[in-house]
Amino acid sequence: MNQLVEFFRSIWGAWLMALFVGVVVWAFWPRNRKKFSDAAQIPLKDDEGDPPGKDGGAPPKDKKG
Repeated sequence: MNQLVEFFRSIWGAWLMALFVGVVVWAFWPRNRKKFSDAAQIPLKDDEGDPPGKDGGAPPKDKKG
């Protein structure tokens, strides 16, 4: 049992590095570009669906009246 624990301790750094490289490759894969680009624009979108800056930068109007 002790040998097994020592083996996993010795490869822990390599496992984390492989996991990190895998996530980076997945994030920069060309097929995922549009999905991530769309997700990056979410905070900039208006609640009503209008593109930002359409009204010249004026603050949003209250819907209450």
